[in-house]
Amino acid sequence: MDDKITLTITRRKLTEVLIGLVAVFFAGGVLATILKYLWPASADKSSSSEVKIASADEVATGDAKKFMFNGKAAVLLKTPAGFRAFGAVCTHLGCVAYWKPDENILFCPCHLGKFDPNTGAVISGPPPSPLPAIDIIVKDGDVYALKWKDPDYVKSISFYAGAA
Repeated sequence: MDDKITLTITRRKLTEVLIGLVAVFFAGGVLATILKYLWPASADKSSSSEVKIASADEVATGDAKKFMFNGKAAVLLKTPAGFRAFGAVCTHLGCVAYWKPDENILFCPCHLGKFDPNTGAVISGPPPSPLPAIDIIVKDGDVYALKWKDPDYVKSISFYAGAA
């Protein structure tokens, strides 16, 4: 007695199965997009987290330290008035601004943009708006970044998309 089972599938049936699988994957993607829209992730993920930037004595008065915050270049400054932190991506064309201690400014080398180290405001050059400020705290001898001071402002800057 021959106990072999033979399974035959036609090209038409195979095509129907493949088209059905593609339809299922497409529908799953559409459903996932709709669910993500209806139940978005927390808008302010960084509000409860602290990102250690440096120890308080690591940055001398008049000096700066670069760091990453929410996936963007940032800078911690120690001014005579205390610590300040800003996003370092220039609001003009997205170049990274850096600290120029000899001029006491944050400087964007792409088009000579200058920013105030106390407020992030534009001093001169083409940048259309100030650098976004970052809330910081000094705790147990360390400096921590907490969140963007104005998340709505950060969302309005194209170079910071997704950072708020």
